[in-house]
Amino acid sequence: MKENLQFQLTKFFISSFYKKPKQQIQQVVLIIAIIYVLFQLTVINFLVYYFMDSQLLIFYNLAFSILLVYILTCYLSTTQAFAFSEFKMLASLPLSYRKISTAKVVSSLFVPIFLTMILQLPTIGFLLIDFKFIEALKLIIFLPVLIGLIAMFLLFVLSCIHRFYAKFKSRVSYLLLNVVTMLLIPIIFIAYFVIESGLLNHTYKDGFINAAKYILIQLFETASLMPWIDSIVEFFVSNKVSLHLILVYVVLIITTLLLSYFTIENISVNYFKNALLENNKSQWKGSRVYISKNKWSNYLQREIWVIQSEAYFKMQVLLGVLLAPIISAILLTLLHFDALPDFLNVTKDETFDIYFSYLVLFFCCMNNVSGTPYSREGKYHYLLKCTPLDSNLVYFSKVIISSTMGIIALLLSFLLFAIFGFWEVEHLLLFMIISGLIICYNLLTPVYDMRNPLTEWENPSVAAKSNTNVLISLIYGLPILLIIAAIHFGLIWLNVQSLLATVIVLLMVVITIVLLLNRLKKVLI
Repeated sequence: MKENLQFQLTKFFISSFYKKPKQQIQQVVLIIAIIYVLFQLTVINFLVYYFMDSQLLIFYNLAFSILLVYILTCYLSTTQAFAFSEFKMLASLPLSYRKISTAKVVSSLFVPIFLTMILQLPTIGFLLIDFKFIEALKLIIFLPVLIGLIAMFLLFVLSCIHRFYAKFKSRVSYLLLNVVTMLLIPIIFIAYFVIESGLLNHTYKDGFINAAKYILIQLFETASLMPWIDSIVEFFVSNKVSLHLILVYVVLIITTLLLSYFTIENISVNYFKNALLENNKSQWKGSRVYISKNKWSNYLQREIWVIQSEAYFKMQVLLGVLLAPIISAILLTLLHFDALPDFLNVTKDETFDIYFSYLVLFFCCMNNVSGTPYSREGKYHYLLKCTPLDSNLVYFSKVIISSTMGIIALLLSFLLFAIFGFWEVEHLLLFMIISGLIICYNLLTPVYDMRNPLTEWENPSVAAKSNTNVLISLIYGLPILLIIAAIHFGLIWLNVQSLLATVIVLLMVVITIVLLLNRLKKVLI
């Protein structure tokens, strides 16, 4: 009976991770996305298999699987393992906090491992074609243990922070520390690999395929020389099963079990205290409203109020602002130290500033804020229908907030661009173009969410991250960006003077914004 209860509790948390979309268009988009990912993985695996060998294919697959399970665990740790959305439902039931914590940890392991193993199908297929039956069997049996250990290690580190959740002044500071920890672990590991392999000292002039092959070989050889990691790599790429490899497998299992024990202990020891503290916090603490005669001021305050309603929404805004500058800083630093292969180093190209501008544009638009402004309102969405609010002002206030976020990220990126010595007067026009395109994107992306908001949610991540409206919003917003970018590059490739091409594109962007505003005003009435 107890085992059945634990199973049902784990099943409850797993089912809460994924709910089948109710709308048919969302189901279609989800199916297309899954098919696309599988197809893309199959193509990449085929290229690795065709141009390299089965050992490198297995090593690449190991690296990809570890990265994927790490990302999924990062997501689940925030939304499930260390969240308290279930507390109100389970607090009154005769369940021990350890059972609840165990179910949360198991579900947070099961979902990443299951999804990662599904994506192994292309790799297993190529190994079977190459008659690597032992390697394929080891991949099926032993890979779940390895990626389980990776996920468990991350959960253990985060659980040590979570143990002292009550000590944090706000949930935002707690989430920030978690995000920094999640980023530092892979950055340190990748940096160590890159330095040890000597990749920075190599000049890449042989094309993309040869460069990718060289990088993969160097990483493989470096991993084969590192203590413990060499045993794990050998375990998967060899076609033999020795006593030493079996001992490595046993050690991995024991380590995973020990980490899971301490992780569950860290979560359960202060479960009631932390959950009660989180659920008793006033969502509107520190929120102030200043009623003024200016309508825009009042409507913008309402949007800020919605964002402040959940720490998760504030975190999404912060990440949206920081993503583009962080990527820009990394790219510009690599270019400054000539650390990129020649085929990726476009600084010698006269159109580098245009490449950089559009790269920043797409990172400024890659967020979960622009496409889900109505879903984020949750149970308060009914206020839009039962109060005399102007639908135009509500919509455009949402556009202003998301556009401001994107333009701040763009401004920070261009400041970095200038600091690294690339600034010219013409770049001010490029800044205006990209700012205009950010506005165009944010004018279009909320349309579907306005008509089909996902408001029935308990966990804020469902509204902002797990919401399929995010994918559908891309269909609304991306085409205009791609068309303008294609026209801009087309003018450059037709040898139109750079300044003239920039002015033409700027005029097109201004006209597009005016047309979109007029069209939306008619639609929203």
